[in-house]
Amino acid sequence: MSSGRRSNTAFLVAVVLGLLASALPSNAQQDEIEVADFGVGFIVSLGGKLYDNLWTATAAKPPAHRNPAYPPVPEVNDADTWRCVSCHGWDYKGIDGERAVLGRHKAFKDLRPLADNDPKSIVDKIRNSHPDIPDDAIPDSVLEVLAIFISVGMYDRDALIDDTNRISGDRDRGRDIFEGACMNCHQPDGRMPLRGEKGDRSSLGWIARNRPEQAVHKILNGVPGAEMLAVGFLEPHQIVNLLAYLQSLDPDEK
Repeated sequence: MSSGRRSNTAFLVAVVLGLLASALPSNAQQDEIEVADFGVGFIVSLGGKLYDNLWTATAAKPPAHRNPAYPPVPEVNDADTWRCVSCHGWDYKGIDGERAVLGRHKAFKDLRPLADNDPKSIVDKIRNSHPDIPDDAIPDSVLEVLAIFISVGMYDRDALIDDTNRISGDRDRGRDIFEGACMNCHQPDGRMPLRGEKGDRSSLGWIARNRPEQAVHKILNGVPGAEMLAVGFLEPHQIVNLLAYLQSLDPDEK
């Protein structure tokens, strides 16, 4: 950001982490502040942004070198090798999911067995399985928010998306959600320029059809560094309807 100000997302991360650490003034009431004080939905979407791009979400710089545990895939730049999603995928399945297109690498672990695990134990697993990340590079308080997402925030890809990457839902009802929550920023045809990933086209329809796992994660949790509404509060059938409508947008963009 040219102004030097951190993004709203980064600010929220700082606020939450400060509260998690009970960083209160010395004259403040010394009641312990819990994660629950913010509401599960807020913390989960924040953890989803950390999973997407921890460095953007916290306004921090990733390590200057390439992650030595990441396989030699030239199309992935050095900074992205330090993102959770780069190994574990938008469906969290690692080599068993959409990351398989990059090859079957040991680094691409399936995170789904960690669902419903105690977040503290997930933090320990992250530390133990990522020895190349210095302990002082990512505070435990950041990992705690990320671990909450891994424990309770991962969506079930197979419950939403079929084997042909299509989503069966009520497009008319999905349109109602799109027009109420998304259209003001993304335009009626979904072609407003996006803060997306390498290779993305500035078309919500194209992304929903070709990269549906990515679309689902970002719809549920928002986008780090962008002013995007996270709609994880919607019911699963509403998410399906919204995605079905998005897949119908901009049909000429193959």
